[in-house]
Amino acid sequence: MDNVLVCVFSFEHICDIEPEKEIEGNIKVYYPQSQYKNPNDLALHKYGIGPFCTFAIPRDLRREGVYLIKIDADIKYVGECENLASRFNMGYGNISPRNCYAGGQTTNCRINNAIYNHSLNTNNIELYFYETTNRYEVEWELINTLNPPWNRSKGKKVENRNSVDKSTIPSKQVSYKKSTCREEILTVVRTIVGNKGVNEFTINDIVESMRREGTSFKESTIRTHITSKCCVNAPSHHAIVYNDFERIGKGLYKLINNETNIK
Repeated sequence: MDNVLVCVFSFEHICDIEPEKEIEGNIKVYYPQSQYKNPNDLALHKYGIGPFCTFAIPRDLRREGVYLIKIDADIKYVGECENLASRFNMGYGNISPRNCYAGGQTTNCRINNAIYNHSLNTNNIELYFYETTNRYEVEWELINTLNPPWNRSKGKKVENRNSVDKSTIPSKQVSYKKSTCREEILTVVRTIVGNKGVNEFTINDIVESMRREGTSFKESTIRTHITSKCCVNAPSHHAIVYNDFERIGKGLYKLINNETNIK
């Protein structure tokens, strides 16, 4: 598939977005709401009803930049991301039960449902990507130029924002900074805790999620970080480096700096 030029930006074709299907060929339908414990008796938000589908893109696309969702050659949505694979595989393509309720990620639900509905009509849904460290500026420029129908905002605000300086656009793709094991673990932990609605997780939760994301780190390295390097109450013979987690039970941990504000 050829790249496409949008304004002055050359977008790379990543893949077609194809929801998971049943053996008979029908799209698998998901209603994850009932899986959430809902300890605070939250209401479903207006996009949380569904129906939803599941889909994934290649796991090794840990790249920063701006993406387009095109349907039958029409640009429907423009977004920015720090990690393309995570944005789709842990966001749009896999709706968590928690995100269906008030305070959840309404955009994930809205975009997933739109993709589901267009897939029912056998529309061709494509993902394109432009790699850049100026992702907020490029996103803003495209949204305000194209007015894609699925975008509800005009992009993120950046101080002293001007139009993108076209002279700074790289002729080649920029290299993506590789995350450390600790950074990957913290990203996954915050996602899991937020989805559960409870500040607790197991080692297996983290290992399985990181494997699904195609992590390059060995399971032994991940386990050592959780149980030792990042755990405040690790056994005394372990070298504690970061105070990220606390062991609260056998194989059970909680996040100390809990940005999700979940108890």
